[in-house]
Amino acid sequence: MGIVERTAAFVRKVFPHDFLKETDRRLESTNIMLSAEEYIGSSVLISISIAVATFLAGLILSSAPLMILTILAFVITFSGLSYVLPYYLTQRRARELELVLPDGLRQMASTLRAGVGIDAAMDDIAKSRYGALSREFERAVVEVRRGRALEDALNALARRSSSPLYERAFHLITEGIERGAALADVLDSVSKDAREIQTVQRERRAATMQQVLFLLVAAIFAAPLIAGIVVGVGSGFSALGAGTAGLPEGTSTIVMLYIAIQAFICALAVGVIRYGQMMKGFMFVLPFIIGAIVMFYVAQILIGFVMST
Repeated sequence: MGIVERTAAFVRKVFPHDFLKETDRRLESTNIMLSAEEYIGSSVLISISIAVATFLAGLILSSAPLMILTILAFVITFSGLSYVLPYYLTQRRARELELVLPDGLRQMASTLRAGVGIDAAMDDIAKSRYGALSREFERAVVEVRRGRALEDALNALARRSSSPLYERAFHLITEGIERGAALADVLDSVSKDAREIQTVQRERRAATMQQVLFLLVAAIFAAPLIAGIVVGVGSGFSALGAGTAGLPEGTSTIVMLYIAIQAFICALAVGVIRYGQMMKGFMFVLPFIIGAIVMFYVAQILIGFVMST
């Protein structure tokens, strides 16, 4: 048994079943060909490797802050790999699917009006160039041909998309099929509804752009830059020797943690402002934290260079 299999067995024993089930669902939506146990196990191994590398770097450089950050490095890496990355890939794929949904449904409606059946209309979408949507319809067509009910295949397609818009659209379509409504008219109505929702979403993104940019600048540039300059100046005074007031030992680490926490909160705020859901802010957590920490240390290095000349 290899190390990945051993880690996967460990994951099955330690992690909650609901967490693994949710991870499996997200991995299916992202087309990552790994089970939840294998993926989480690989994330644990990578996180441990990065934590050990951080500790060794601190040991070699005699840097106490780096050694202290070992646990934080593990937590950030594991959170990013196990939750943020699958969530980001799922949301990116959902946006790709939503973009072509109205055109795909309108084409299906036109095909049905030409006198063909629903199976042929779905097969037509599968053979068209709609990217991820065509692949999803191809899978649904295969499932129907193997005996799965059409309504179940369409509902499964909606679940795999991880898109509220898809779930709403295909719920209306399956409801129309069950009630015997004119399916072409239902598809046209759902297509128009989806396009209107996308218009509202674009208007919301445009209306909230200013607030998002403010949070971006504050979290990644302004606050880390000012904090880095202050800490750099204080450290420079400490290096000058007697007669100067410096900063207490460990101040840089404490301020850096504060900057990281602020970036985390700002990322969640972006999710609330931009999408109306705090959970969507987790897509921005890792970039915000990394950007803020890098800016903080860059400011210190620049100030140290200026004070040394």
